[in-house]
Amino acid sequence: MHLRATASAVLLACALAHPARAQLAALTPSSETAGSLRLASAVDSIVRHAMADQSIPGLSVAIVRDGRVVMERGWGTGGGKHPRAATAATPYQIASVSKQFTAAAVLRLAEQGRVKLDDPVTAYVEGLPPAYDGVTLERLLNHTAGVPNFTDFFRQFRRPVTPGQLIDSLAARRLLFEPGTGFRYTNSGYYLLGLVIERVTGQAYPDYLREQFWAPLGMHDTEYCGTRPHALPSGYARDRRGAAVKTAPWHPSVLFAAGSLCSTVGDLATWAVALGEGRVLAPESYRRMTEPAPSTDPHLRMSYGFGMMVDSTEAGPYLHHDGAVAGFRAQVAWYPRERLAIVVLMNQGFAAPEPIERDLARAVLGTAPRGPRLAGPPPSTSARAAVGSFPFPWQEP
Repeated sequence: MHLRATASAVLLACALAHPARAQLAALTPSSETAGSLRLASAVDSIVRHAMADQSIPGLSVAIVRDGRVVMERGWGTGGGKHPRAATAATPYQIASVSKQFTAAAVLRLAEQGRVKLDDPVTAYVEGLPPAYDGVTLERLLNHTAGVPNFTDFFRQFRRPVTPGQLIDSLAARRLLFEPGTGFRYTNSGYYLLGLVIERVTGQAYPDYLREQFWAPLGMHDTEYCGTRPHALPSGYARDRRGAAVKTAPWHPSVLFAAGSLCSTVGDLATWAVALGEGRVLAPESYRRMTEPAPSTDPHLRMSYGFGMMVDSTEAGPYLHHDGAVAGFRAQVAWYPRERLAIVVLMNQGFAAPEPIERDLARAVLGTAPRGPRLAGPPPSTSARAAVGSFPFPWQEP
């Protein structure tokens, strides 16, 4: 779909997309300036170029700065027999961006005195071997527990996975290293944290998230994948010629608390702003969430907190997380110094959302495109490897 609306109409439509969104004041026609028109044109150019270059069928963006919606808009379509135009309200699988909600839920339980971050996971999850007595909730949150990544050795992703299957598969394997002595990004850890949440609360994982976060923040378009009243767009990958090809979806139970959620750019922008401005967690909890895991090597900088990548760019501190699953990619970023939230969601699993988001940030902030400039020594390879992704074949053999 090629939209040829005027820039002013685009801005007005974006501003009116969610007129009642809590804490976010939409733009009005009187606020349009030459600068806002140039920004709308720049964003449109960035997105269309990326979509053409990376074979992205549909893409949605939300940009919020200083509590005001700068833009909420979609480009392209969701594909399928009866394609719908992508909009700000189009739902997408957000994959590992789900980990932010899981981490916040565990921190909320800690604030309520219902768990302690130094509790062993074996206090809540049965069936794990004695080696897991050293695996604490904190080490699961920042991926320093040494738990094997089940998505490295599972091969059936379209059928349901039960907690018992996951626990048995982990119990049959050794820890990768002694807990607390290394870093390895693992979806297994966040799956286990989801089981902790359910054990402690007596509620299903998404029910607790809805009660604690989604409903209070007005995030009515965020849900556990597969339970939404309206269908997701089709997911795509790229073939050898670079053309978009439809992928087979995974069963939501495979990802669970590591990546099972679906949402929209508007809801995720609401989340990023509320989290960054202290309306989700207590200050000490948020500090811990955004503090990287301690490095076991003094020459290497870690960059993962609790469900949060912690970096720095020319725009200052840069808190973000991406997600990748069959047919979908996601990127949520928060620039604290600029009070800027940017969300990019798409239905192309082989595309790269972070460069798009970074280009959008530069367009908003008026900075030259020169790539992320990370503070201090670079993160270790293992610290950044596969973060946000489910790194294995998109389609089963």
